[in-house]
Amino acid sequence: MIFNGEEYTIQFWQGESLGNILAIDTETTIKPFTETPDLVTLQVFDGESLYYVDRSLVKDFFKKNSFCLFVFANAPFDIDVLRKFTEDKYLLKEQIEHGNRLFDVNIMYRLYKLATVGTVPRRYSLAHISNELLGIELDKNEDIRCNFAEYKNTSIQKIPKPFLEYGAADVLATFYCFIRLRLEVSKLNTSTNLSHHIQLLGALALNRMYKNGIGFDEERASILLKELNSKLEVLHAKMSAYGFVKGIKGNQAAYNYVVEFSGLPIPKTAQGDYSMKESDLEKYKDNPFIQSFLEYKRTEKTTFFIRKLEGSRVHPRYDLLKNTGRTGCSSPNIQQLPRDGDIRSMFKSREGNTLLITDYSAIELATLAQHVYTNYGSSIMRDKINDGADLHKYYASVLFGTAEDKVEKWQRQAAKAANFGFPGGLGIETFIEFAKGYDLTITTDDAQRMKDTWFEAFPEMKEYMKGEEGSVTTLTGRIRADTTYCAEKNTPFQGLAADGAKIALYNLMDAGFELVGFVHDEIITEVPENTVEEMRRLQEEIMINSMSLVAPDVKISVESTISPRYCK
Repeated sequence: MIFNGEEYTIQFWQGESLGNILAIDTETTIKPFTETPDLVTLQVFDGESLYYVDRSLVKDFFKKNSFCLFVFANAPFDIDVLRKFTEDKYLLKEQIEHGNRLFDVNIMYRLYKLATVGTVPRRYSLAHISNELLGIELDKNEDIRCNFAEYKNTSIQKIPKPFLEYGAADVLATFYCFIRLRLEVSKLNTSTNLSHHIQLLGALALNRMYKNGIGFDEERASILLKELNSKLEVLHAKMSAYGFVKGIKGNQAAYNYVVEFSGLPIPKTAQGDYSMKESDLEKYKDNPFIQSFLEYKRTEKTTFFIRKLEGSRVHPRYDLLKNTGRTGCSSPNIQQLPRDGDIRSMFKSREGNTLLITDYSAIELATLAQHVYTNYGSSIMRDKINDGADLHKYYASVLFGTAEDKVEKWQRQAAKAANFGFPGGLGIETFIEFAKGYDLTITTDDAQRMKDTWFEAFPEMKEYMKGEEGSVTTLTGRIRADTTYCAEKNTPFQGLAADGAKIALYNLMDAGFELVGFVHDEIITEVPENTVEEMRRLQEEIMINSMSLVAPDVKISVESTISPRYCK
């Protein structure tokens, strides 16, 4: 076959040892993403020769070449397929955990783009990567791609040549994309292997979590949906009294009329309409119309969310890498569930099991303290955490001039807004808006005093907050280029916390936990009721030890909740 102008001969592996770097690809049957498909072909390229491995020899192949560096285009998928076929749950485990013996082109590409252009690309299929890096357009012939199942139990020598050449093109592209990426990444001044390794662990765990899914109470959801629809009718009637008769969608003109009539100074959009954004309306929530409108909008959003859910188990899709290093989630996005207990209680464990929900405590302050301590040699924030202090009470004591044990609830809440707002580079005006999320209404002078006092409480942060737009590197070696000032300040501690959590996810999976949910600093597993206390202790230990790998100089704390439903 011809690939990129070169001719390659397809050979059948006969038991020989191959080169040091092996690109691996599989072709499989088509099954739902929550069900691991069956292996049809395994193709390998070592930089010189192209091989197909007969199904009967797959175990022997990996045993014979265990010393090699393995390269995949989509490691979580291919490894799942191979482990299922070989019935070996430890297949490639050593390579995965070693850190530089298994690479994923998909992950490398996303890290490379983040380091060079500052954003994670939306498209990162092998076809897209090959086209960009090699200038080669892979032929994704649907008549071939969708029909490998016909040869599920066929000897490799009897599979038609077009099917073999289809798979061969993928494994050749995988190898040459890896070589190109490794060359480009080597030009970056960073510990790329470590960064890639952490993301690989996270990808494997998130793939498993997606397949596991989380239990969903359809009956409760149906009852809740009826209640919400009745609420919408009541709210709609209230708004109709103001002339707002069609609900929210498609009724901007009616909304504009009501706002204009009310005389409220609500800001306008670029199109000249009055804003419907909650952040713009929150200050006018005492107005009867705005109050009903906001409640209607939130309720409608909730009903829309519930309608999309079906089945006794839902399978949220997790996006491994956002620009800060955090994960994303969709279909459904359980990382942005309303805090309403009724909504969260729709998600549940199986009978005889329970959900084990473990949170890292103030983890992004801990990783901020680690970053500052590593880069500048000292950190009061780190010292306070290690002494067991409540950082919010400590700062509140400085802000309000009171003893830590005398800090009132509202004072701690104000301190919490500052501790979570100022590290991200918020200016005075943006902090005033941010503080509203903590039920805090403050003036410009108040905000300035809080900021000044925050630097008095944590003087090491003065150095940290210096800087400008540019690139930033996490302690785990991940580069984010061309950042804004706020992004530059957020990325080091948000990214470090995300990296520690991804390690924890993998280690929990490896320890036998059933992963069912992940919300930034919170990991949800499903465990048997009769072992829950033992599993709680183990889960907490694993999460603490995993995060300590990226934040070794700061005390890591967690809190657990045991509940048959996802509510606290």
